[in-house]
Amino acid sequence: MLTVTEMMASGIAILLFMVLFLGVARGLAKRSERAEQRRIDTEEQAKQAEAERVRAHKEKIALADNGHLPTQLALAKMSEAKQPKEAIYWYEKAAEQDSIEGIEGILRVCRQTNDELISQDKHRYWTNAYDAHHGDEQAVYEQGIALFEGFGIASNMDKGIQLIEHAANKRCVRAQMFLAQWYRSPENPMADKEKAQMWEGMAERINLDGESK
Repeated sequence: MLTVTEMMASGIAILLFMVLFLGVARGLAKRSERAEQRRIDTEEQAKQAEAERVRAHKEKIALADNGHLPTQLALAKMSEAKQPKEAIYWYEKAAEQDSIEGIEGILRVCRQTNDELISQDKHRYWTNAYDAHHGDEQAVYEQGIALFEGFGIASNMDKGIQLIEHAANKRCVRAQMFLAQWYRSPENPMADKEKAQMWEGMAERINLDGESK
């Protein structure tokens, strides 16, 4: 039979065990609460980061749509690997501002994919624009004709004539003959017989010299 001392010792031991158990249980509960709070905080931070990313991207889109060239190029470059159509869209926006980086981007993305991302006329136009940038006067003429007629690009007759005249001044006979016909055309509101004769005369002199282009 247990003595009073032994009973007291057993009671104290049981009490200490219960205190220890409750302490451990309380500690585990607090640890679980902290872990749950960290999870909630992490999710909230991720949501805020995603919302900020979406907001910043929308700002970039708006800026690019308003013609900001560096942003257009940045969006295009970011889209090249996984969204080639998106990349082409922004490179074209840049190329339409006579950006050689935009033109090079269009041609590069087209080379990197088997998909027909742009029409053949449009691809030809940007190829000519690239060659024209690097001094090919025949390409300048072809680019001008495409703009004049609206082949592969929105028609811009004024810019087309400017490019054709540039090529003609560089002794491109095809450009000179086109201008001679254009300045005689009844469809030209700026028809000018003297200009027509001037361009025709320049073409004839070059042909006589045997230096036609």
